[in-house]
Amino acid sequence: MDHGNKCPMCRTVLFIGPRTYPISVTLSNIIQKNFPEEYAERRSEHENMTYAGIDLMPLFVMDVVLPCQKMALNIFEPRYRLMVRRIMEGNHRMGMVAIDSATGTIADCGCEVEILECEPLPDGRFYLEVEGSRRFRILRSWDEDGYRVAEIEWFQDVSLPEGSQERRDLIERANEASELARAYIRRTRETIRPVGRARHFDLESIPAPQDPEKFSFWLVNLINLRPSDKLELLRLCDTRERISLSLRLLGNAEQGCRLQ
Repeated sequence: MDHGNKCPMCRTVLFIGPRTYPISVTLSNIIQKNFPEEYAERRSEHENMTYAGIDLMPLFVMDVVLPCQKMALNIFEPRYRLMVRRIMEGNHRMGMVAIDSATGTIADCGCEVEILECEPLPDGRFYLEVEGSRRFRILRSWDEDGYRVAEIEWFQDVSLPEGSQERRDLIERANEASELARAYIRRTRETIRPVGRARHFDLESIPAPQDPEKFSFWLVNLINLRPSDKLELLRLCDTRERISLSLRLLGNAEQGCRLQ
């Protein structure tokens, strides 16, 4: 099943997972009786990986993903096929991380993505559509059945007290940025003819400025950035700074379009 999902005899495509495998009762009893510690350890390991507790996260090492970002993935490596099958039996979530160009190792933080669509293909590959949600820091990581697993902690931007002047100023700044983003999208639609699978942004999907952190990530996703820049924005815990930086980058991108 790690290399293909067709029966080796009749070539029928099999859509099965560990929950639907028939169990040999006799063999199961023998294993539990003769190897109780190993059985308990393996059972705990399977449950943790299947249901992805709040502190453990299977990692797909590929690219930097930001909250609110949507992307399509073609899963073809056997180790990641196994990971996807386990995830789809659990909470449909995994962590996406990149290699930090500064260190040459896995980055110290990543983004949890939710699998919105999972299409098994006849040759064993999976077509996925995912969306970024929460950020996490990696406390430690290790290999598990060929893919990477990490113990994590969640983190967010520095929160401002409700009703404080700082929070009111931040929401006002987010409102101003929302209007500028709407105008940018309208101008972009008018000046750039869609070609092939051009990026499409729905004005109705803009997060409310009353949630400035979520809005700031939606805003930055309007821009094509280098992985190193996206990683720095992922690490950043200052919402106002992220909004200001995004607006400067939008202005540069719009100026570049006019020159072209």
